[in-house]
Amino acid sequence: MNTPFFSLITVCYNAEGSIENTLLSAREQTCRDFENVVMDGASTDGTLDVVRRFDDLPVVLSSEPDKGIYDAMNKGIERACGEVLYFLNADDRLHNPEVLAQVKRIFEQCPDVDLLWGNVVYDRPDGTSEQRCFRHIHPGNLVFLDLNHQGTFARKRLFDRIGVFNTDFRINADYDWFLRALGSGTVWRFEDINIARFHTGGAHARNIKKLRDERHAVRMQYIHPLSYRIGALAHNLRHKARRLGRILSGNEKL
Repeated sequence: MNTPFFSLITVCYNAEGSIENTLLSAREQTCRDFENVVMDGASTDGTLDVVRRFDDLPVVLSSEPDKGIYDAMNKGIERACGEVLYFLNADDRLHNPEVLAQVKRIFEQCPDVDLLWGNVVYDRPDGTSEQRCFRHIHPGNLVFLDLNHQGTFARKRLFDRIGVFNTDFRINADYDWFLRALGSGTVWRFEDINIARFHTGGAHARNIKKLRDERHAVRMQYIHPLSYRIGALAHNLRHKARRLGRILSGNEKL
C-alpha cells in the first residue's frame, strides 16, 4: 500500500448529526491522495454507523475513550501515515473540492515549508457566515492574535521535531502548538485560499471566560506580562487606525 500524502484526522464524539458532511467534503476532493483517520471517543449514538457508510474512503477508524479532544488528536497523529496532517473535526468541512489539490501543489513546490495556512469561513449558528483571512499572522505577532487550526496543514516531521499537543491545555493546546512551532524557526507560508468552513458553536465558544483565561496562560509561557500588555496595546491601536482608514475610504461602514 502506498503512503498517502495527506492524513485527514477527524476527532469526534456523538457526532451522528454532523460527521456526514465532514466526510462528504473529503469524498468530494479531486485529490484522493489521502487517508481519513477517524478518532472516535467511544460514541454512544450512531456516529460509527455513519462513518462505516463511507467505505469508499480510505478510513482508519478507532473508537475508544479518550481524555479530551487533544488527547484524541495526539492519538490521530500517532496513527497517521501521511506526510502532511490536517485536522478536519466533525462539524467542519473542507471548503471546496479543490482544497487538497491546491495545498498538495504548494507543498510539492515548497519542500522546505512545514506549516501552511489559509483562510477560513466561519459559519455561525444563526446561519450567517464570515470569511477570516490570516494573511497578517507571523511569528512576531501570533502571541497577540490567533490562528485557526482548521485553516492549517503541517508536515508530520514538524510534530516529530517539536512534539504533539500539550493536553494540560483543554481548549487552547492548538494555539500553544502554533506558538511553539513558529517560535522554533519553522518554515511557514500563507496562501490566500479558502481552506475550510468552521462551525462556531463548539466548546471553545460555550465558555468564553475559560477560553480567555487559558489563552492568557498559554501566552505567558512565551512573553513577559509587561511586554504582552505593551504589545497588545500597540496592536489594538494599529487595528483601530487601519479600520478608521477603511471607513474614511468608504470600504467599511461604522
